[in-house]
This record gives sequence, C-alpha cells and structure tokens, in this order.
Amino acid sequence: MLNQITYHVLFVLFMLSTNHLFADSFQNEKQIDSLLKASTNDVYDNPDKSIAFGLSIFKNTNYSIKTRARALMLVSLALTSKRDYQKALEYVFLANDISKQLNDQLLQIEILFRTGILYQQLKIFDKSIEYMEKTERLSLTYPYPDSVRIHLANSYIVKGFIYKDNLNCDIALEFFDRGLKEYSKIKNTKRRGNLSIIYYNKGNCYTLLSEYEKAKNSFERSIEFARLEKANSLISFAQKGLAEVYTLEGEYEKAVSLLQTALHQSSKVGDLVLNYGIYKGLFENYLALNQWMDYQKYYDLYLKTQLDIKISERNSVSDDITENSKNLKESLNKLHDQFEKKLKWTVLIIIIIIFTVLLLERKNKKIIKTLQKKIKSIQNIKPAQEPK
Repeated sequence: MLNQITYHVLFVLFMLSTNHLFADSFQNEKQIDSLLKASTNDVYDNPDKSIAFGLSIFKNTNYSIKTRARALMLVSLALTSKRDYQKALEYVFLANDISKQLNDQLLQIEILFRTGILYQQLKIFDKSIEYMEKTERLSLTYPYPDSVRIHLANSYIVKGFIYKDNLNCDIALEFFDRGLKEYSKIKNTKRRGNLSIIYYNKGNCYTLLSEYEKAKNSFERSIEFARLEKANSLISFAQKGLAEVYTLEGEYEKAVSLLQTALHQSSKVGDLVLNYGIYKGLFENYLALNQWMDYQKYYDLYLKTQLDIKISERNSVSDDITENSKNLKESLNKLHDQFEKKLKWTVLIIIIIIFTVLLLERKNKKIIKTLQKKIKSIQNIKPAQEPK
C-alpha cells in the first residue's frame, strides 16, 4: 500500500502535468481554458465543484473537441483527489475516445500518462508500466522536447515508485535518476517539494540495499530541498529516514537527536503516519541505549498512534461506505425517475393507440353501416315491368 507521502507526490504529478497541458493551449478558446485551469488548481479543496464544471463543459457541444477532452481530464483529476481511481480512469478513457478525432500528440501524451498513473494507484502495475512506456516513446518523438519534459520525467518517477513498492530497488533507483535528470532541465523552483520526495525514496532504496553512505546523502539532499520549500513534514520525513540509517549503523544517540528534531519540526503538522514512524524510531533507539523510561514513554505513544491510525482508517472506510451508499441512492433515485418518466410516456402512448384504435373502429362501423344501408336500399328497389 502506498504511504501518505507517495500519494502526495503522485497527486502533485497529476497537477503539474495538467497545468502544463492547459498552459500549452491557452491561445485557443482562451476564456474557457482559463476557467478550466483555475478549476484544476481547485480540485483538492473542492473536487465536486470541479467535477460539475468539467462535465458542464464536456456536455456543451459548442466547445471544441480538445476543450471538451481537457474538461474530462479535469473531472478525472478531481476524482483522483477523492481517491476514486476507477471512476477517474473511466473519464480518462472517455477523453481518449473523443480525442482520437484530433491529431494532437501533446494531448495524447497527457492522456497516456494519466492512464498509467491511475493504473498505478489501482495496483495494476503491469498496465501502469505499459502506459508509462507509451508516454515515454511518444514524448521522445515529440518535436518540442521542452513541452513534454515534465511528462517524461514524471513517467520515469512513477515507474520508480512501482519498482520500489515491489522491493526492486536496483531498477527503481535507475528510474529515479532518469527522472531527476529530466527535472534538472526544467527551470521551475515549484518542483523542489517533488525533488525532496524523490530523494527521500532514493534514500529508502539505498537503506534497503544496505548502501548507507548513499542513503545518508539522499536523505540530506531531501532535507535540503524540503527546507527550500519550507515544507516541515517533508523535512521530518527525511530526518526520520536519516535517523533509521544511523540506527542501523549503531549510532543510537545520533539517531535519537535527529528523531527528536524531526518530532519538534513536525509538531504542528499532525501527520499520524509521520508521528508513528518517529515514535517507533525513538523507542527502538532508547531500548538500544537501555533508557527504559524514555523507551516506555515513546512505546506508549507508538501504540496510541497505531490505534489512532486504525481508527482513522476505519472512519475513512466508513466515510467511503457512506459516500458509496449516497451515490447508490442517488443512482437508484435517478433510475426511479427515469423509469417513472418512461412509464408515463409508455402509458400515454398506449392510451393514444387505444384511442386511435377506438376512433378507427367507430369510423369503420359507421362506414359499414352506411354500406349496409345502401345495399339494403338497392335490394328493395323492384325491377321495372316489361311491356306486354
């Protein structure tokens, strides 16, 4: 299961790629593109609003196919922020279907990348890698490399996450390095947070491979980029990772000092996953130092945080069930309304048919009666007598 920090960077990769796409086509349908871009920046805070706006643009056939496809991508992004990856994937497929009418390689690259990252979120790793490789192939043939460099970099990073999560760190590191190489060619300081997360994951890989000096160097780089971004949670995550290396090297006091710094640094963040890791590191190191009171203090905090995480996950599942139940109820109500409308039309049509049949029958009876009268009158006429 992806940890919280990995989910964060994947969502940011979505945002970066989508913003890049909107910026590229700003000259066409300028006003609506500006609104779509603004709504893209809003998806995390108000995804339902972005979904409603994106669908309203898509359903309006007066807009170009390209604009309507981008509107579907906005809907997909908003659903991703709600972690409804399966539904998000459906809208990406729909965007892909309507964009086939266009010869737009940049849009196709964005759709391929988005499809791949959604498969990654759904744990369908082979399909994710397949789409990332398609993204890379198309990006490498695009005539304007700077326009697609972000997609190329992100595809390498996502593949790195996949291999890391499957404990294949040698391959993961290769892709992280490829991604970092592409990032180094992009002049944008806003990506420093992502760089911090990538170096943090590199550090974890080197730790698993017992390459401690490289691990320490990666965690230090992660801290450096996080400080430039003033991201306390990222700083603390990297400090926790660095402390784990010190623990493995037997430098328990150094590890404790760094973990205490990380704990203080993240005091206002309120990240349960981060606190859980810090408390775990502290009680393990205090145990190694035979400092029993401190060991007991942080072991108790570790257990309490573990319980809080389980409660949070349970509440999250409960919220998902409630949301799904609400969506199901809305779907059933919609189906019920549709059924009632169809039933009303069916009844109306049947009544019209019956009324028409009755009218025709009545008309036919009149015609038959008229004919019968004519026949009868003809039969009653006596033939003229012949002359004698």
